[in-house]
Amino acid sequence: MRTSRLLSVLALCVSAAIAVACGGPTGTPRPSPSLVELDFTPQPSATARESPSSTPAASRAPTWPVGWDTAFCTMLADAVISQELVVDIERALEEEALRDARGLSRELTATAIAASASMEDIPDWDDGADLLSDIAALMTLDALIGEEYETYLRDDSRGALRRARNLRRENEAAVPGINTELESLESAGLSCPGMTLQLESP
Repeated sequence: MRTSRLLSVLALCVSAAIAVACGGPTGTPRPSPSLVELDFTPQPSATARESPSSTPAASRAPTWPVGWDTAFCTMLADAVISQELVVDIERALEEEALRDARGLSRELTATAIAASASMEDIPDWDDGADLLSDIAALMTLDALIGEEYETYLRDDSRGALRRARNLRRENEAAVPGINTELESLESAGLSCPGMTLQLESP
């Protein structure tokens, strides 16, 4: 009886050893791999997430020297008036308002000379040199136009009237180019209070 019981215990031990040797369950169970395929979208990298910042194009900043704009606007105010007077004199002649035309002629000469004189107060700036040179030449024409008109009205000189009108045509030809230069300057940021950056053409 004791022998039979011992054989039974021995049989159980052998069975257990065989089970372990054949790959039976171990003491630490491992998770089985999932059979479900996940829809996985990779997260963008930090570099991909950062969209390039759209930096607005820097507006073209004025490049003229300090005080150039103020002095230029002072001169331009006289130049604008001077051009208006060139137009007004001929209009007065057409209307036979000779007294008015004489007064306008004197005013034209004085205003053109004032504009030329005020150019000396404008600081040097290479980018504005051509424009100043063109306006200076125009003001020289204006002063001469005023003198010729005044001579005609004082002395009834037909030659002076002819010279005044020839100079007026030269003036007319020069204005569009100057206005184009003024437009470029305005695009760069220049503004003159209470004034448009344009010269009237005869």
